[in-house]
Amino acid sequence: MNNIDAREYIKIIFDCYKQRKIEHQLYESNNFATSAIIKAYLRYVEKPEFDIIVDEYKKIYIHNESRVEKNDTLCEKKGLGIVYDYISSFDFDKDDFNLFVTSLRIHSKLYSACPCSSFGGKLRDSTAYLEDTNIEVMDSKSAQRYFNSLILNSDKIFDKYHDNNFLGYIDDCIVQIVDLIKAQPFADGNKRTFRAVLNLLLKRINIPPIYIEKYERDVYKNALIESMKTGDYKSIIHFYYYKICDSIMNLDINNSQINNSDFQKKY
Repeated sequence: MNNIDAREYIKIIFDCYKQRKIEHQLYESNNFATSAIIKAYLRYVEKPEFDIIVDEYKKIYIHNESRVEKNDTLCEKKGLGIVYDYISSFDFDKDDFNLFVTSLRIHSKLYSACPCSSFGGKLRDSTAYLEDTNIEVMDSKSAQRYFNSLILNSDKIFDKYHDNNFLGYIDDCIVQIVDLIKAQPFADGNKRTFRAVLNLLLKRINIPPIYIEKYERDVYKNALIESMKTGDYKSIIHFYYYKICDSIMNLDINNSQINNSDFQKKY
């Protein structure tokens, strides 16, 4: 299958996805459409330059990341733009990735445009709560110990990537991010920080940045809470698979700027 055929194939499969959305059957477990789209995209589609994808993401979806957590201040929105500039410029072949260090850096950039910029990049030393849930969050010392443990264990996240098991890699990245959100190592900005870390991890396999629409907030949070309470990550993984497909379609396959560009000449 060549690039053009793969893109047409993905469009056909996506019609099945859209029909399930109409019938309110999204996020169910037995659905081949999401994995088929992701596999075809990873294996056959020639990808545009990632900075083009991020530019489109910033123009269209950066405000959603603020609205999902009801943090729609101008300085935090600007900080998110700085975060995604960092993700755009990050090169896994040249830049050292460490889950601990990189998360601190992204959290720092999230607040870099705010008057209290020194708040960014610091671990919490007080009690934390997961709003609108009855989930018990670990105390600050335990959260710091867990987060610090990632300094030496960071490379484990890439085990399945090195085995070319890319769907398994995606699953492991989602599970890791959920666990980090549950630990709440920062006093604020945990979900936005770790969703950005997830987008950086997915960049390694050329997946466009994921975005969550405001109307999807309840579905996202319900899946997140279920995984934290039960230790069963299926719902949140299924949710993210659909969001990956949305990003593939809207930031690449159906994006007029990319379709009209000459990026394929670079391959």
